[in-house]
Amino acid sequence: MTSLLFQTQSTANDSTISMQKIIRSVLVGATASILSIGSIAVSAQALDVNQILNNTRSAASKEKSANQARESRFKAERNKQQGRLNSMVAERNRQERIGKELESAFEANDVKINLLQDELAKELGDLKQLFGVIQLSASEAQESYKKSYISAQYPDRAENLRRMVEKMASLTDLVSIDEIEDLWFQLQNEMTEQGKIVKYTAPVKFKIGEELDDEGKAKAVYEVQDREITRIGVFGAVSGDDILTYSDATGYVALDRKMRGSRSDFIPFSKNLQSLSSGVTPFMLDPSKGVLSSAYVQAPTIFEKVQEGGVVGYVIISLGIIAALIALLRILVLMGVEGQVRKQSKDLKRPSLKNPLGRVIKVFQDNPHSDPESMELKLGEAMLKESPKLNAWIMFIKIIAVVAPLLGLLGTVTGMIQTFQAITLYGAGDPQTMAGGISQALVTTVLGLVVAIPTVFLHWLASSRARRIEGVLEEHAAGLIAQQYEAK
Repeated sequence: MTSLLFQTQSTANDSTISMQKIIRSVLVGATASILSIGSIAVSAQALDVNQILNNTRSAASKEKSANQARESRFKAERNKQQGRLNSMVAERNRQERIGKELESAFEANDVKINLLQDELAKELGDLKQLFGVIQLSASEAQESYKKSYISAQYPDRAENLRRMVEKMASLTDLVSIDEIEDLWFQLQNEMTEQGKIVKYTAPVKFKIGEELDDEGKAKAVYEVQDREITRIGVFGAVSGDDILTYSDATGYVALDRKMRGSRSDFIPFSKNLQSLSSGVTPFMLDPSKGVLSSAYVQAPTIFEKVQEGGVVGYVIISLGIIAALIALLRILVLMGVEGQVRKQSKDLKRPSLKNPLGRVIKVFQDNPHSDPESMELKLGEAMLKESPKLNAWIMFIKIIAVVAPLLGLLGTVTGMIQTFQAITLYGAGDPQTMAGGISQALVTTVLGLVVAIPTVFLHWLASSRARRIEGVLEEHAAGLIAQQYEAK
């Protein structure tokens, strides 16, 4: 194998280094083939070196042709990319020239605009201040008309004022005298309509329920009905028993609740106003243009406030009712016992076992020969037997009077805990939500005090009557003992 490699190198000593490497690799492959064949008949055949050299030269020629073709493609692609680069550079230079021309034109136009604005300001003179006042008035009127009840009858005026304000805000357009007169007319019409009570028919939205939107939040669902509306200037509007609010976005919307409680006279006044064709009638006017009315109708009733107390509130109310029933029953019973005792005190010789004094006197009469000390003990024992009957359930009333405020405090603490948990989850960005949670928490405290205060008073009434009867018993017992001492 070594002699063959030397012979090949001596024969191809005029080839390049790359060609030698190619030949060397081909020879290695050929030698491997020859060795594999030579394992069968290595001595029978000889290696054809010239054939190997020709194959090597043919392979080198093909490789060279492929490299030349590849180089040609690379050169063509390079020329193509160079052409694109030249085109881009030319386009950049052209755009730079256009930019410089535009900058020059902008600077020239800016100078012209400044000159024209100065000339316009000189031409306007005092009219500039006038237009400023007109623009300010139109802007304020536009915002005011969006929630004005009068806009329901004149729905296009806010849009006209909006176009007028946009026109006056531009630097190229000026309002015409007709537009200024229209603004004056709208302002005058607003002032005139403020003092009128007008009846007309318009669509009104009534809330019929709620549904969830795409974000999972509840939104109101309305039903539209054509109703006869009575508008009271710019202060409000009513339809039947319903109070209406207005805005450009929603139109007339009926409040979902009605006036009640201390303001329940609103409905009769409203009906009288709607049925009146001429003359004067009293009416509850909302100077805030619906804000106070909306707040008043949303105020919870006493029953709704009680419901806010939850389970603790219901427990407090139940205990209060039980305490009131027990106290009233004990007061009635003690009043009857007191009457019987007074009646018995007028006739001590004929005691009745149906009243405490009679039973105490009966003990005295049953032991006529006892000494005063024994009699005192026996009468004391008889009065002690009567005391539990007189004070029955009175201590329970006192316990309820003590427990009710504590339950109210418990409800307040648990409510505040829930409020702070809500703040932790949703933040304190909405003060109304926080105030509502605190208000619900304090309801139980109010209920506890409302139950405790009258319960304490009822306990005092019941216990005072019981003590009064016990005083009568002690008084007569002392008299009987004194009588016993005198007899001895």
